Amino acid sequence: MSRIIRGILISSILFQLFACSGTKKVTIAPEPEGRSLPALPVSQINIPIKVYMRPLLAMMDSSTAKEFTSEKWPDYLQASCDFRYKYRFLRSPFTFTCVNNTVNISFRGNYQIAGSRCVCAFNKQVSPWVSGSCGFGSEPLRRVDINISSLVNLLPNHQVLTTTRLDKLNALDKCQVTLMQNDMTAEVLDSIKASVETYCATFDNFVQSLNNNPFLREWRSGGSRVMPISRYGFLNLNPTMLRVSKFNASKDTLYFSVGFSGSPQFSSDSQRLVTNAALPPINTADNNGNISTYLNAVYEYKFFNRLLNDSLRNKPFEADGRTFVIKDVHVSGTNEGKILVDMSFTGNRTGVLHISGTPQLDTARQVLSMPDISVSIDTKDILVNILKGMIRKKLVKQLQDQSVLDLAALIQKNKAAIEARLNQPVTPWMSSSGSVQEVRLLGLLPQKDHIQVQAYIKASLVLTGHPTPNLLGMK
Repeated sequence: MSRIIRGILISSILFQLFACSGTKKVTIAPEPEGRSLPALPVSQINIPIKVYMRPLLAMMDSSTAKEFTSEKWPDYLQASCDFRYKYRFLRSPFTFTCVNNTVNISFRGNYQIAGSRCVCAFNKQVSPWVSGSCGFGSEPLRRVDINISSLVNLLPNHQVLTTTRLDKLNALDKCQVTLMQNDMTAEVLDSIKASVETYCATFDNFVQSLNNNPFLREWRSGGSRVMPISRYGFLNLNPTMLRVSKFNASKDTLYFSVGFSGSPQFSSDSQRLVTNAALPPINTADNNGNISTYLNAVYEYKFFNRLLNDSLRNKPFEADGRTFVIKDVHVSGTNEGKILVDMSFTGNRTGVLHISGTPQLDTARQVLSMPDISVSIDTKDILVNILKGMIRKKLVKQLQDQSVLDLAALIQKNKAAIEARLNQPVTPWMSSSGSVQEVRLLGLLPQKDHIQVQAYIKASLVLTGHPTPNLLGMK
C-alpha cells in the first residue's frame, strides 16, 4: 500500500518539473482565497536563429534575367538619324553577403557593343554608316563588375523595409569605340545602369513579398497568443518588448537573434491566459544571453485529476502479497494551503483512502516535503475496520518516511525528456535544438480550486530554418 500512496504523492507534483531558483526556505502558510504568490521578475528570452538561404537565393537568381539586350537585338536600334547601336549583356550568378543589416549582391557582367554613325542633313541620311564594335567575332566580351547594396530596416510594425541601390559599376576592360569622335562605352554603361536599377526595385519588391507570406501574416495577427503545450496545459509568453539583432551572413546561412522581455504564464485553463494584447513594437538591439525565464503556472485540480486518472485508473498494485486496483484519484486543496488526496480502491480490500497535508518547499535544497501528513480510511470491510487504527498508524509512518521529494534529483532524472522538447521540428521548414542548464522551483501555493507554482528555467535554444519558396508561399 505504501507504494500506491507514494506513487500518488509523487504523481501529484510531477508538473513541478518547471522548477526554479531561490535562497531561502518557503513554507506554505494559510492564505485567504484569492491570494497568490509574489510577482516574479521579468523574463528574458533570446533565441539565435540560423536560416539556410540557398533555396531562396537560387530562386532570386533564377527569377532575374541573365541576359540584357538593346531593343530589336540582334538588329541595330537607331537612336537618331545619325546614330544607331546594339549591345548584349550577360551576368554571372549572384554573390550574396550580409554584414550588420547591409546586404551586398555582386555579379560580373560580360558585354558586347556595336555602333554606327552617319551624316544627316535636314534629318535625312546623306552618307554611309561608319561602324565600330568590340566583343564581336574573335574579340572577347568586355567585363564589368557590379555591386548592389541593400540596407535592411526592421519597422516597429514587424515588417522589413529594404533600400536597394547600385553601389559600383566598374568596367574592367576598356571598350573605346570611337566613331567620328563619339565614345560608345558611356552610352552602353548608362543602359546597363538603368537595367540594374530596375533590378534594385525588383529586389525591394521581393522582400516586400516576404512580409506578406502567410506564415508572417499569421504571426503578426496572433498578438499575445495562447499556445498548447502537448497535453500538459497552455502557455502565454506575454511579451512586453520584442528585440531583433542585426543580420549577418556567412556563406549561405543568415544569422540573427530574436528576443523578448515578458511574464510567461502557464495554466491548465486556456481562457485564464487570454489577454487579446497586441504584439509590442520591435526594438532593434543586439541580444546577449539565452533563456532566463520565470514561469508562473496555475493548475486547476480538475485538470490535474484528469491527468492522474488517465495514468492510474484501473491500474493494479501489489502490496504485502495482496492486489489492489485504483478506481479513482481525486486531488483538491484548501485555502489554508493543504493538499487533499482521495483514492478509492478495490481488490483484496475495498474502500477509500484519504490523505491530507501541507506541502513545504525548501527552495535552497530543492526539497518538497509534507511533515503534517495524515491518513484516514473509509471502508465497509469488517476486518479493515477492526484493524483501522493499526493500519492508519502504519500508513502514516510509511508516508512520513517517504513524503520527502528531492526535486533536484527528479529533474536530473527527467532532464533528457525535458530537453527532447527543445530538440524537435517547429514548422515544416524550421527545427529547434537546445539544452537545459537549470530548473528550479520558487514557490508553491495550494488553494481551494487550484494550485499555483512558480519556477525558474535557464536554457539555450537555437532555431534553424531551411525555407523553400513553396513553403513560404512564394513562386
